[in-house]
Amino acid sequence: MGRRLPSAPPAPDAMDVPADLAPGQNPHPVSVLRATPEQLRELYATARARDELITVGLDQQPRDRDDQVAVAVFGPRDHVTAATEHLPHEQGPPVPGADGRRRRAEMFPTADDRRFDPPATGDERRMLTDFLRAQRSTLEMKCSGLDTELSRRSVEPSTLSLLGLVRHLADVERRWFRRVLAGHDAPPLFSSATRPDGDFDGAAPDRRVVAEAWEAWRSEVAFADAFTADAPDLNLEGHDEWRGRVSLRWVLIHMIEEYARHNGHADLLRERIDGTIGL
Repeated sequence: MGRRLPSAPPAPDAMDVPADLAPGQNPHPVSVLRATPEQLRELYATARARDELITVGLDQQPRDRDDQVAVAVFGPRDHVTAATEHLPHEQGPPVPGADGRRRRAEMFPTADDRRFDPPATGDERRMLTDFLRAQRSTLEMKCSGLDTELSRRSVEPSTLSLLGLVRHLADVERRWFRRVLAGHDAPPLFSSATRPDGDFDGAAPDRRVVAEAWEAWRSEVAFADAFTADAPDLNLEGHDEWRGRVSLRWVLIHMIEEYARHNGHADLLRERIDGTIGL
């Protein structure tokens, strides 16, 4: 397999790590997945039948594991993802750098991160919704493991907080999909004409406020996803008081832009709370 890898082959001490990169060992990210014996047999047969994939089956039991075998699949990411996307990732800690520290540009510490694994080819609607889904997931991951700490502000005089971002983006989703494109009477949930910054100003360290924000955000995301899936095409239009006529295509692109900008804020907000970094 080494001769088929895109650049340098794995070093002699190469080892698999859970969905992360092990610097100085294997220079290529290797995702470790769990599977039942039946799933392994099915994966081996399916992958072997595809010319784009290299498949290696191991018939010896790994050390300290009972009744298990392994299947290694290598090839273009979208083809590997299509063959393995139904399998869960092996749980395990993120792998630090050689000096024991994580790097800012590594993936966010999680045992099951497949945000950026969707196919890189396909129709426009699938491509845009996959990118938007990845950005939404990034916001959710940046907030993971936190409760009322989500309300912690960045630095004076800024009122930015992770909780404020969740509230703000719930209103943004609501505006573009429910009000502009679907034509519903759907005023903002957290801001108003008299309190234009209510989404951020009202982000209080209260568990009820936190729960309300997540419930609203998930409800608006679910509506947006259903609306996009049911739309006849991306040329569907609505009217916005700011931009005039806008298409579903434009709204999806704008939402990706909106989340990407605010996820940059979320990077710094999360680091200030507990030092956690990663993309």
